[in-house]
Amino acid sequence: MALYWPEQHVALEIVDDPHARPFDRASDPDATVIQTTVAEISDLESFRALAKRLAAALGENLPEDTPLFRRRQADLHAFAFSRASRYRPSLHNRCDTTAKGD
Repeated sequence: MALYWPEQHVALEIVDDPHARPFDRASDPDATVIQTTVAEISDLESFRALAKRLAAALGENLPEDTPLFRRRQADLHAFAFSRASRYRPSLHNRCDTTAKGD
């Protein structure tokens, strides 16, 4: 399942997640669909760039890019991926494989 913000007509698709279904474009043909990969989300700098793209599509502004904001963002990212690897080992393994191939 894609993440979807209907009021803003924005969807986020993780295209290589086998547990996710693509966004139903017929349900909102005017939606902006941002596609991403597990590797992009798992890499902190790529995740930060994705957050900026998503915020812009939603018409939102991210907080000022300060050292404190970057540290909190990194902490949240690390927490999310430590939990993801615990509950979905295939996600963690796929990220590791992708990183080795780069």
